Formats: sequence, C-alpha cells, structure tokens
Amino acid sequence: MTDLVLRPMTPQDLGEVLALQARGYPAALHDSADAFLSRMALAPTLNLVAHQGEDLQAYLISHPWAAGSPPPVDSVLPTAAPQDCWYVHDLSVVEAARGLGLARRLLIAGRDAALTLGLTRSELIAVEGAAPFWRRQGWSLPAVIAPDLAAKVGGYGPSAVFMTCEDIAAL
Repeated sequence: MTDLVLRPMTPQDLGEVLALQARGYPAALHDSADAFLSRMALAPTLNLVAHQGEDLQAYLISHPWAAGSPPPVDSVLPTAAPQDCWYVHDLSVVEAARGLGLARRLLIAGRDAALTLGLTRSELIAVEGAAPFWRRQGWSLPAVIAPDLAAKVGGYGPSAVFMTCEDIAAL
C-alpha cells in the first residue's frame, strides 16, 4: 500500500474507528468511544491507526495491563492500571485491505512501542474464530486457564479464546 501512514490514534480518529469496529464485530463486542479514549489515555503509543490518504485502513487498540485479568468488553480503564503485560484489545482492518500485511505492520509497531515501555509478554482474547490468525502472529493457547479467567473470557462470547505470547520480542 503506497502512501500508508501509521501513527498514534487521536480522538479525531474515533468516528472512523467506531465505524470500522461496527462493520467487523457483533454488537455485543463493541466498545464505546469512552472505552477507546481510556485506552488511548493509558497508553498513547500503543493505540495506532493506519491511513492511506484520508481513509482509515486499520487500527490497533492495546494497552499495558495486569496479566491474567483481561478487562470486560466496553470498560473504561483507570489511568493508573497495572502494567506487566501488553494486552492487545482490538485489531481491525477494512475488508479491501485484508491480506496486504497491514495487520502485521500494526502489530509490529505496537510490539515495538510495548517493548519501549518495558513490556515483554502479551495477552489477548481471540474472538469470532480469530485464533488461527493470532497463532500465525505468534500467540498461543496457555496449557491451563484458571476458572476465574475462563469466566472473564466467556464474557467475550462463546467462541472466545484466551491467548498469550511469552516473548513479544520474538514476534
């Protein structure tokens, strides 16, 4: 993709970001503008957009968080959150740009920013059958999931899967 610009997400991007989220996820998994703003406030360098010209092509929502404790869908995060892992909350690419490596570019940029913050491992919840994609990116299923964590993951839908990457530098 020529003229592609990756940059930190700003509040001015939220209209396009929320519209892309609405096209890519079921309503039960939608986050509000306030939820996204709280993630941007917590970690400005870990929330990225990709634009080609004036058009949003993709976004990455991620933040530092406490390992083994994913926040619920549409939650507003405190600004003084625990910071021992890179939590990848949401990655979305417009349909026309899928398969062009854009998701990988956003993940590498997010990973580099996370490493700068001293974060070395990552967690996420794969939704809507996305676990194979995340496996190809370097995340895997942990051997054991505590019952309380399994209950939180269930809040993301019946097909949700908790995944980890123990060494993000290797991504």
